[in-house]
This record gives sequence, structure tokens and C-alpha cells, in this order.
Amino acid sequence: MKPHRSIRLFVTVGQRLFRDSLLFQLLQQDEVDLVGESETGIDTLNRLLNADVNVLIIEENLRDNDGLTIAENALSLCPSMSVLLISDSPVSASRMSIYLEAGIKSVVSKTHPIQELIKTLLYIRNGQTYVSSWHTHSPKETELEAYTELSGREREVAKMMANRIPVKEIAEQLGVSCKTVHSYKDRIFIKLGFERLPELILFMKRHQNAGMA
Repeated sequence: MKPHRSIRLFVTVGQRLFRDSLLFQLLQQDEVDLVGESETGIDTLNRLLNADVNVLIIEENLRDNDGLTIAENALSLCPSMSVLLISDSPVSASRMSIYLEAGIKSVVSKTHPIQELIKTLLYIRNGQTYVSSWHTHSPKETELEAYTELSGREREVAKMMANRIPVKEIAEQLGVSCKTVHSYKDRIFIKLGFERLPELILFMKRHQNAGMA
């Protein structure tokens, strides 16, 4: 008698060797039924349209896009699906909160043991959120405290970027060069601990009513 497979899994990981190794471990679990696999975000979204999936494992950095953006789009297609994000390294508390805000159920780093990923997968399959005890890298300051360290011009640029205004247009509005805008962007990301624009957008959206000037 075949075991009941409660996890209908889709895996999106760019590196073939890592994906094969991951699937080898996951498919040893009786609960897991592999619905599909892909190495790009766009292909994943296209295939999810006609797939019966309840858990998506997706890599943070994909060849054609970032995992956060693809995860958000995937959740708009399949709102009841649980998403597990695989990061390159342990994420900070601020980044973790942004991922959770976007609807991702958990984040597991490639540096963690495979058993941690399997445990997380089994936990989130029914929609629960799971924050691993492995995530111990936390910033010394809260997000809002870090935001107060931005200069007035950096805050202005951050708000414009969060509104998806192109760099060229920001430069024109501020009367500076595109190179200067990119310099502001780099400093903003370093001070807030972000790596990607979607993180900044979600941060600004979450705190837009928190008196950020």
C-alpha cells in the first residue's frame, strides 16, 4: 500500500548539482511527492498555473530573478501554498521579518544541515510559519533605529526607490547624476541590511504609518 503523500512539492533551484542533491534527500521522505522542478523563476510561475502544489521550495538567488519576487508572484497564483526560501547564508532578523511579511513560511540557509530543511518542510506543509533557532544573526539595532541613521537625502531616495521610480528619473528630480543615486542606494542598503529592492519596498510599506520622515 502506497503511503499518503501530504506534501505536493515543487522545487526551484538554479544549480543543478545542489538541486539533485536536495531532491535525493527530500524524496526519501514518505510524505513527499515531487510535482515538478525548475531552475528559473519564470518557468516556475508558468508551471504553477496548472500544477497541484502545496509547498514550493525556492532559492533566494535565481538566474533570472530573485526568489522573493518570484515567491510573491507564486503566492498570488496559489495563495494557500506554503513557500520555503533557501538562502545562501543565515539571514538577519530584519530580513527574516520582511520575508515573513511577504508570505514566506520559513527560510533555511544552505549552510544549515539538510535535516533542518526537512524538519522545516514537514512543519510548514499545512501553512504554519516556522522560524528556525539557527537564525541567530540579528542586527544590534531595530529596523527603525537603522532608518533614523539615514541622512535626509538618503531617506528621500529610499522613498522614491520604494515607489519604483527609475534611477534616471530620481537623478533628474534631485538634480544629481545616476552615479550619485546608485551611491545613495548602496549606502541605504548597507545601513538597513538589505540586499534587494523588494526588501526595501516591503520595509517602507510596513513602516509607512510609523512616522518615518
